[in-house]
Amino acid sequence: MGECQIEGPCTSQNNVVSNTIKHMTVSGTYSESKNSPNKPIITSTSSNKHFSSFFKNCDFCDFLFELSIFCIFVGIFLAELLSWKAALFIYLIIRLSSNDLARRIFVTIPRDLRGVLLVIRIKFEMRLRLRQNKPLHEYFDKIVEQMPNKECLVEVESGRKMTFLEFDQHSNKFANFFQNCHIGFESGDVISLFMENGIDFFASWFGLSKIGIITAWINTNLKLEPLAHSIKVANCKAILTTRTLFPVLENALKKGLLPSDLTYFVLERGLLFEYKWVRNECFIREHRMEEIEKPKIPSNLNFQSILCYIYTSGTTGIPKAAVIRHFRYFMMTCSCGKAFCIKPTDRFYITLPMYHSSAGILATGQVLTKGASACIRSKFSASNFWLDCKRFDCTISQYIGEICRYLLLQPYIPEERTHKIRLMFGNGLRPQIWEQFIARFGIERIGEFYGSTEGNSNIINVDNHVGACGFMPLYMTFVSGLYPLRLLRVDENGQLLRDENGFCIRCKPGESGEIGAAVHPNKPLLRFEGYVDRSASKSKLIENCDRKGDTVFASGDILYWDKFGYLYFKDRRGDTYRWKGENVSTTEVEGLLHSEHQYIVDTSVYGVEVPGREGRAGMIAIVLQDGTNVEEFTNKLAVIFTEQLASYAIPVFLRFCDGIEKTGTFKLKKGQLQNEGFDLDKCCGNRLFYWDISFQKYKELSKEIQKDIESGKFSSI
Repeated sequence: MGECQIEGPCTSQNNVVSNTIKHMTVSGTYSESKNSPNKPIITSTSSNKHFSSFFKNCDFCDFLFELSIFCIFVGIFLAELLSWKAALFIYLIIRLSSNDLARRIFVTIPRDLRGVLLVIRIKFEMRLRLRQNKPLHEYFDKIVEQMPNKECLVEVESGRKMTFLEFDQHSNKFANFFQNCHIGFESGDVISLFMENGIDFFASWFGLSKIGIITAWINTNLKLEPLAHSIKVANCKAILTTRTLFPVLENALKKGLLPSDLTYFVLERGLLFEYKWVRNECFIREHRMEEIEKPKIPSNLNFQSILCYIYTSGTTGIPKAAVIRHFRYFMMTCSCGKAFCIKPTDRFYITLPMYHSSAGILATGQVLTKGASACIRSKFSASNFWLDCKRFDCTISQYIGEICRYLLLQPYIPEERTHKIRLMFGNGLRPQIWEQFIARFGIERIGEFYGSTEGNSNIINVDNHVGACGFMPLYMTFVSGLYPLRLLRVDENGQLLRDENGFCIRCKPGESGEIGAAVHPNKPLLRFEGYVDRSASKSKLIENCDRKGDTVFASGDILYWDKFGYLYFKDRRGDTYRWKGENVSTTEVEGLLHSEHQYIVDTSVYGVEVPGREGRAGMIAIVLQDGTNVEEFTNKLAVIFTEQLASYAIPVFLRFCDGIEKTGTFKLKKGQLQNEGFDLDKCCGNRLFYWDISFQKYKELSKEIQKDIESGKFSSI
């Protein structure tokens, strides 16, 4: 699910630590066993503990065999009393009960039926809405009519509140201003939003959607080149920002990274300041947004119109603007609502960044389509989490793996048991802390899911199975029409494997592979909308997957499929790794290293596992020119990274090597480096440094610090 700023775990010095459910099956987090690298270690809940004992008990199997023989004779006897058909039926039941696959299918039928019913309900709802073909705001209009004076939104820090009617009117202010603006914005134009969590971010994109303006939701942690790229790729006509974030844009503009012909609108205390540069001279105009009446709705605005662009790194590491249409926003919201039984009486506590789909769609979408309320905090605070939930009577919140870990590291407070939170949903909750998290904080349900903003099919854990982010039925071949998911075999480098006919090879239970989904351009629910950059869209599609001419969306993620059909997130394929809930681009980090090329012979950027932490921490293997002072070089890198990278993208470890092994085609071998990680015993005497968040600098790694990081004692990375 962008970055959350984390205050924690037990100190205010730490700043650490954002889809989506469309076609529902189910899946979660993954922990590798040292003895078996391809299988996750999963701790089971009481409802699932019977699986292993059920199948491993030899005495039971012997008993079952004897029972089978007995029942055969009983069947023969019944054949005389009933009929040969009845006897055959009984015989088949007994035979199936002694078959391992049949037993596994039998015990997972309740889960599969629950998933099937969920998919059917979502498809029925979406087909109805597609026929109605109404834009998103018309659904909210009905909510406003039904409950105009109900509390809609609250800003935690400022105390600012709005009812549903007030929020609707506030969004109309944005719509009316830009519709009547002297610049002449029209339906189909793009405006980039570079704004913090809050009511204004929500109201601005929703208001602009009423007049057909597409909004691009920019990650507020981006700086300089990554920021400029995100703005340019959207082909926007203007940028809407806040006073606190405007200096970041100004800095990029002064360095010539942003086009000077863009118009910048800065929101401050209800006023809108327009900045326009002409021949290096800045002109400023002040505007008031006062018109609260409904704007004029474009005649061509409907359920299939483009609503917004949400950014995702993807597997190539370059920020991409994923296209989100009105119906896709509604489908993601609808799926989440039905999967988690969300009601109008629920109150959300939102701390994840709203420019990502988890908070920006799955949470706020319940406000627009169900009439739920939301309390918004600008950034995550571990020390205030349960205090806020208690204070605002919240019933639902979201997480990424790091959030759960930081909450567990907080000292006990009474509010962590007296709150009303019944559901927390998200991704990355590690199986090692899953049950501990539920037990300590008294959460009724964990809603673990896996998905991508741009993907056409995603998965969800429907039965609280520990560690899983979803499932695929064991009889997947027979229900492929209902479940478009595919788990495809990959080699050790993450590349897809094909058979002698050139088709992809499906995984079997017990194997890992890349998750994907069948694409059908003529079926809106299975359409791949792709990115604004159409060439980037093509790179996400697999042609001739199962048969000639078919197409499958490639997620870039490797999942493990266990023998009961549960899916567990294992790894990320391509030039990215995931850290603190964000996809980090290795190419972006490598690009910054080029500025110090006079000191560097070779570099390799990769992700390494840290025990107890979700995702992979960034690490760079560096070969320096002879005579380069290592300490001075690390200080230079610290300055470059803090100025130009989001905090989650700053590499956690540096390794200074004598050389990096290459392939026959001169590509750097990352596999061995990843396996060695930051273990000093495996790093051949190389000097290693770690990033200390508290001091914002690199420090040399000692054996003692290594052990503290591995045990979780030292978490300031």
